[in-house]
Amino acid sequence: MAIELRVFKAQSGLTWFKAAWKIFKAQPSTFIFMHLFIILVGLIPFVIPLLQIPAALATPFLIAGFYRAVLIKLQGEKIMLADILKPFTEKGTRLSLFRLGLYQMAVGILLALVSSALFEDALLILQENTQNPELVVEQFIAAIQPANVIIFVSLIAVYMMAFAFAVPLVYFKKKEAIFEVIKASLLSFWHNFAALGVFGGILSVLILISSLLSLIPLLIVMPISYIAFFIAYQAIFQLDEVNNTQNNDEPPSSHGQFDA
Repeated sequence: MAIELRVFKAQSGLTWFKAAWKIFKAQPSTFIFMHLFIILVGLIPFVIPLLQIPAALATPFLIAGFYRAVLIKLQGEKIMLADILKPFTEKGTRLSLFRLGLYQMAVGILLALVSSALFEDALLILQENTQNPELVVEQFIAAIQPANVIIFVSLIAVYMMAFAFAVPLVYFKKKEAIFEVIKASLLSFWHNFAALGVFGGILSVLILISSLLSLIPLLIVMPISYIAFFIAYQAIFQLDEVNNTQNNDEPPSSHGQFDA
């Protein structure tokens, strides 16, 4: 059965951010520490390269845990930092999240190979000439073909759209067919290009402003953007769902959904 979705107008992108701010300010420190925890896990491979694969496979679980915390907060309950780890212990979705992590990692490796092929000449310049940094930068820029940049940016954009809603679709809707999930995520961007475009534009402006302020505001901007993106997911995909009785080993239901 195909995954159904709703279509929203451009102003919804701003509405999702406004709703996210209301949720964030109810318990800001917990959301900030959750975001920092995700960052720390992402930095593990730079410190311990052998843990690169486990760290990559853990990412979908941590994102699901963050979204789970948002949903719990929407239900009016208090959240804790430990809530971000709940998906690791919940039955029914662990295998699907693990498989999703494998797919993301595989596509990431393919993108790395493509980038190496597209920018081979530029990368060789960086490796061979280290005596004159200014000359290296000039040669590096000159070696990059604009067409290759467009191709690579386009591939990155498709990758991000394909997996953007994958985690909540797998975790909350319990979808096991990863290709179906990827298709649904891509279609959501196709049909909601205006709303998600506004969302992306607002996020880009906030990141730009944060970069001018030593990036510290990102500790607030990024958790809010995660919350806003989950609200966007609820608005687009959670269509009049009936709440089911849950036990402690299952993800929470969609009760408490924000009305976009």
